[in-house]
Amino acid sequence: MNNQQQPRMNSFKKTLFVCGIFAALTSCNFNKSVRKDLVTGITTKGDGLSAEKVYVTINDEKVSDNEFYYGQNIYTIFENMSGFMVENNIYHPQMEVVLVSKAGDTIMHEANLFQQNPGFGAEMKTLQGNMLLARPIYSSEDYTLHYKISDEHGEGVFNSTLQFDLLHDPAIKVDKKGLDYKEGYLLSLTKNAVITDSKVAFEELILMDFQDVSGYTRVDGAVALGLKIKVTDANDTMILNMEDVFGESTLSEEQIKSGLGAQLKITKGALKNPVTFKVTIWDKNSNARLDAKTELIVE
Repeated sequence: MNNQQQPRMNSFKKTLFVCGIFAALTSCNFNKSVRKDLVTGITTKGDGLSAEKVYVTINDEKVSDNEFYYGQNIYTIFENMSGFMVENNIYHPQMEVVLVSKAGDTIMHEANLFQQNPGFGAEMKTLQGNMLLARPIYSSEDYTLHYKISDEHGEGVFNSTLQFDLLHDPAIKVDKKGLDYKEGYLLSLTKNAVITDSKVAFEELILMDFQDVSGYTRVDGAVALGLKIKVTDANDTMILNMEDVFGESTLSEEQIKSGLGAQLKITKGALKNPVTFKVTIWDKNSNARLDAKTELIVE
């Protein structure tokens, strides 16, 4: 009878041994995770640190894809994080951010966004990083945004990666006929911020700017360009009409590279929205030109 029970006992020991290995592996990887968001493509990897959710917002709204527009400010939210060493109800996270171009060049790098922060209360479990998609970033290119969150007083690490496409602002319609440009956008000089929702205020100084314009003809080393501005409201009431801002002046290539723009400030008064803001840049030494327009809501 003992001889018959022996194989069962060995089998039982083997089962315990296998379960022991499984338990050990589970314990070792307790705080390790790899996830991918199929909506935005965000991938995350945690080792010691974890986040319940990771997502991107623009203007406090979750995004549903990985295509953004030039000038937008995107926030990456790391919700309900855990794993930090907490001392006196305070923990000390570090957040590194790196932006890499499709060619593999590092466009931006910040070693620690929380460098000036003395620590966070343990009850604050959601962290966020933000990236303004403006110079030296350019639209019509692909980028990869990396975040690395670590524990200043521990060994935990959490990484996220987001690949995205940056598009020209669709609110600015441009017809190119010989002249080209690398970046065009609408900027509030009053707020020092790119306008992405077409909304402006009375008395706000705004700029339609074009970077790195090309396609012009040089004569004796000089460039002669014209710049026309026309602004009308929805009733076709003329608000501004300037035939040539540059006049007889010539421009250097350095000036052109730094940006060609048309400024606009609408004084408070009666008008009907939307307001149409048109800009024409043309080369006086050839037939090259570009026409741009956008519609503004003035409030």
